[in-house]
Amino acid sequence: MRLRPVAIAICSIVSSFDYAYAADEAGSEAGLPAIEIRSKRSHYDPRPASVNTATRSEAETRDIPQTINSVAVEEVASYGGRTLADALSGIPGISNSSDTRFDAFRIRGFSSVGDLFLDGIRDDAQYVRSLGNIERIEVLKGPAAVLYGRGSGGGVINRISKQPGHDVQNSVQVSAGSYGRLGASADINQVLSDEWAMRVNAGRERADSFRNGVDSTRQYVAPSIKWDNQRTSWLLQTEYNEFERVPDRGMPAGRRANGSYYLPPAAPSTTYGALGRDDIKDTSTNVRSTLEHKFNNQWKIRNVLSVLELDSRFDNTFAGGLTGPGNSMVTRSRFLQDLKQRNLQAGVELDGKVMTGNVEHQLLFGSEYTDETRHPRLWRANATSVSLLTPNNAPDNGPTPTVFSNSVHKARGYALYAQDQIRLSPQWQILAGLRWDRFAADSLSQVNNSRVQRTTSAISPRLGIVWSPLRDHSFYASYSKNFIPSGGADTVGLDTGTTSNVNALDPQFSRQVEVGVKSDWFDKKISSTLAVFQLDLYNRRTQVASSPDLFVLTGLERNRGIELGVNGQLASNWFIRSGFSVQNARVLESGSCRTCGTNIQGKRSVGVSSANGSLFISYAPTQGFFAETGLVYEGARYVDINNSLDLPAYTRWDAKMGYRFRKAEVTFAVTNLANKNYYVTSTGLSQIMPGSPRSGLLSVAYKF
Repeated sequence: MRLRPVAIAICSIVSSFDYAYAADEAGSEAGLPAIEIRSKRSHYDPRPASVNTATRSEAETRDIPQTINSVAVEEVASYGGRTLADALSGIPGISNSSDTRFDAFRIRGFSSVGDLFLDGIRDDAQYVRSLGNIERIEVLKGPAAVLYGRGSGGGVINRISKQPGHDVQNSVQVSAGSYGRLGASADINQVLSDEWAMRVNAGRERADSFRNGVDSTRQYVAPSIKWDNQRTSWLLQTEYNEFERVPDRGMPAGRRANGSYYLPPAAPSTTYGALGRDDIKDTSTNVRSTLEHKFNNQWKIRNVLSVLELDSRFDNTFAGGLTGPGNSMVTRSRFLQDLKQRNLQAGVELDGKVMTGNVEHQLLFGSEYTDETRHPRLWRANATSVSLLTPNNAPDNGPTPTVFSNSVHKARGYALYAQDQIRLSPQWQILAGLRWDRFAADSLSQVNNSRVQRTTSAISPRLGIVWSPLRDHSFYASYSKNFIPSGGADTVGLDTGTTSNVNALDPQFSRQVEVGVKSDWFDKKISSTLAVFQLDLYNRRTQVASSPDLFVLTGLERNRGIELGVNGQLASNWFIRSGFSVQNARVLESGSCRTCGTNIQGKRSVGVSSANGSLFISYAPTQGFFAETGLVYEGARYVDINNSLDLPAYTRWDAKMGYRFRKAEVTFAVTNLANKNYYVTSTGLSQIMPGSPRSGLLSVAYKF
């Protein structure tokens, strides 16, 4: 591992601080620094006490010169949400583009399939993630390469897992709901001694669906153990997840004789797969080790090691184009996949404070090594065409699937980064960072033995400033930049079956400029964030019209928007969580497109709504009756890059109520209370997913 000398060097640099530990302890007894004492917020206040994703250390949201959202998984789960798509519904600037195979989102207009993280560790494998062992989800808007490396630039989605502790409450829960949903979970924390604690999260749930023949079973177990003697700590986490379901890619749009498209004409329950044969099963195992040592009250070093193993297999028959008289028939394809992926990540970080005169510096130095191997094997066959309105879901006797692709993709990444949070005065702060990345991709086709390799290096900067002229208001501005190397976009791998120059291209880059104000109101009971941003993918790959195999980096895709969030406590036991964004994402410069055949310049970005957000009001006392109601709004979104069809805007009304006893809690939640028909997402004109009708969930939890 080439980063080993770097890690050793960092350890050598900071070891000189170790001798000062005892002196600092004694000094702290003699003269303690002034500490601001703040009243503890209610457990049901939606504002996080601090966030970690923006700086890789605990920080107040007011000190971050970018927009960051925090989602409590407990709230999502009370409505029956079990996926990232459920958790991020209604979060401003995020559009769901997931399909039956894996999680996918657009953050501020840009794809973020590869921008998913778990405890700050890259998790870019293609599967549907569980929320069973997740405490909260943080979304940092805009480029974050300075801390996390390559990415689309729209932002990062970081899941924060549950950890053992001395103040964690045990709980068990059972739930039952619409469409045959039945599940149970347990969260058991055990304090073993003053220094040791362990925790086990486990659960299983089965559910049918409003979609014909679709059902699912998910189960997970996540044991973890932590040792902490106040100077050195070690956290070992393991997690095993299984998610088996009938694949469902949605419904095809209708097509008129003139070639225009209209919303799916079939009933929302209609599916087009081969029931009884189609199946997807994701099996993932994740092991993470975090070792941290404090040299003194100011400096600490942290080592992280993570291994993710994914096995994803499916047999999936799904709709394609329309054919037959009056476009009344649907062509279908059958794909089989056997995907295996292993991600290894190791990192060392040094974190500490220094003073230069009256200026305080919170410094972070880090090194990172990643090793990823992805081996997808695909087989394909044509399947029997079926009726658009009344499809036959029986398995057909079509041709035997043949090898479609079989390539082994490997990637190694090396990175060094530094960050300085500078407090010039109580009114002025600067956040500056710089990262160097080297990313090497290697793909080998096991069909024709062709091999493609590509190595990319990039520098990613970040600069932000926070000005607080008033105690409760902070104005900020920031600039950040991302890179997307060949072989490291949404998934790891180069194209081994092409004659074009696409593998040889330099990275695509994105950059964001954001300005805003973060405020506290009514004696810090309410907090708000107002942000204005421009995000550019400014050397977008563009296909040359006269030569389809030739690509150049001359394209430009831009999103301009404004975002507002208001969260906090309205009155005693009354809370608000809300956010809304308006954005305009378009392709400003582009040539023709091989898949669409036309010039897409001026087209709206796919799957990105012009406005979205949510507003929830809750009454949440510690004990007794509680209730919440709210609206989720999603604006119209185009299905394809040609802007041939847009999904209409919708507003969904959700609500819940229940009763809290001293140790028990009963909750009844209803999603889509008005039973509105709507379309939640799409991945193409033949794969449009309707939203669920009205559904309820009754859950009972016992805490001890």
